[in-house]
Amino acid sequence: MSSIITHLLYSWGEVGVGAADRDRWRIVRACIWWIVWKERNARCFESKSCDLQKIKLNCIRFFCFWCKTMYLEDTEFIIDILGSF
Repeated sequence: MSSIITHLLYSWGEVGVGAADRDRWRIVRACIWWIVWKERNARCFESKSCDLQKIKLNCIRFFCFWCKTMYLEDTEFIIDILGSF
Protein backbone atom coordinates (compact mmCIF):
# COMPACT_ATOMS: atom_id res chain seq x y z
CA MET A 1 0.00 0.00 0.00
CA SER A 2 1.25 3.38 -0.96
CA SER A 3 1.18 6.18 1.58
CA ILE A 4 0.46 8.72 -1.17
CA ILE A 5 -3.22 8.88 -2.11
CA THR A 6 -2.65 9.43 -5.82
CA HIS A 7 -0.42 6.35 -6.03
CA LEU A 8 -2.97 4.33 -4.09
CA LEU A 9 -5.80 5.39 -6.39
CA TYR A 10 -3.72 4.54 -9.44
CA SER A 11 -2.87 1.06 -8.10
CA TRP A 12 -6.53 0.41 -7.26
CA GLY A 13 -7.44 1.33 -10.83
CA GLU A 14 -5.73 -1.88 -11.93
CA VAL A 15 -7.75 -4.10 -9.57
CA GLY A 16 -10.44 -6.05 -11.37
CA VAL A 17 -9.24 -5.06 -14.86
CA GLY A 18 -9.36 -8.67 -16.02
CA ALA A 19 -12.59 -9.40 -14.17
CA ALA A 20 -15.71 -10.30 -16.09
CA ASP A 21 -17.61 -7.45 -14.46
CA ARG A 22 -15.35 -4.49 -13.76
CA ASP A 23 -18.28 -2.35 -12.61
CA ARG A 24 -18.54 -4.38 -9.42
CA TRP A 25 -14.93 -3.65 -8.57
CA ARG A 26 -15.50 0.04 -9.14
CA ILE A 27 -18.38 -0.12 -6.69
CA VAL A 28 -16.22 -1.98 -4.16
CA ARG A 29 -13.52 0.70 -4.33
CA ALA A 30 -16.10 3.47 -4.00
CA CYS A 31 -17.68 1.76 -0.99
CA ILE A 32 -14.33 1.42 0.76
CA TRP A 33 -13.41 5.04 0.15
CA TRP A 34 -16.83 6.26 1.31
CA ILE A 35 -16.78 4.24 4.53
CA VAL A 36 -13.20 5.26 5.32
CA TRP A 37 -14.14 8.90 4.71
CA LYS A 38 -17.17 8.62 6.99
CA GLU A 39 -15.05 6.92 9.69
CA ARG A 40 -12.45 9.66 9.42
CA ASN A 41 -15.12 12.34 9.86
CA ALA A 42 -16.64 10.52 12.83
CA ARG A 43 -13.25 10.33 14.52
CA CYS A 44 -12.29 13.93 13.73
CA PHE A 45 -15.57 15.72 14.37
CA GLU A 46 -17.64 13.48 16.64
CA SER A 47 -14.96 11.71 18.73
CA LYS A 48 -16.48 8.38 17.70
CA SER A 49 -14.75 5.37 16.20
CA CYS A 50 -15.46 1.84 15.04
CA ASP A 51 -13.15 -1.13 15.29
CA LEU A 52 -11.71 -2.63 12.11
CA GLN A 53 -14.27 -5.46 11.93
CA LYS A 54 -17.15 -2.98 12.12
CA ILE A 55 -15.57 -0.88 9.36
CA LYS A 56 -15.26 -3.97 7.15
CA LEU A 57 -18.86 -4.93 7.83
CA ASN A 58 -19.98 -1.40 7.00
CA CYS A 59 -18.19 -1.69 3.64
CA ILE A 60 -20.04 -4.89 2.84
CA ARG A 61 -23.38 -3.46 3.95
CA PHE A 62 -22.86 -0.35 1.91
CA PHE A 63 -21.90 -2.42 -1.14
CA CYS A 64 -25.12 -4.40 -0.80
CA PHE A 65 -27.13 -1.21 -0.34
CA TRP A 66 -25.64 0.42 -3.44
CA CYS A 67 -26.10 -2.68 -5.56
CA LYS A 68 -29.53 -3.52 -4.18
CA THR A 69 -30.69 -6.68 -5.94
CA MET A 70 -28.37 -6.33 -8.91
CA TYR A 71 -25.57 -8.39 -7.36
CA LEU A 72 -27.12 -9.83 -4.21
CA GLU A 73 -28.03 -13.04 -6.01
CA ASP A 74 -24.35 -13.56 -6.91
CA THR A 75 -23.28 -15.06 -3.58
CA GLU A 76 -19.93 -16.19 -4.96
CA PHE A 77 -18.91 -12.60 -5.64
CA ILE A 78 -20.03 -11.48 -2.16
CA ILE A 79 -17.99 -14.32 -0.59
CA ASP A 80 -14.96 -13.28 -2.66
CA ILE A 81 -15.30 -9.73 -1.37
CA LEU A 82 -15.58 -10.92 2.22
CA GLY A 83 -12.48 -13.06 1.78
CA SER A 84 -10.44 -10.18 0.39
CA PHE A 85 -10.81 -8.04 3.51
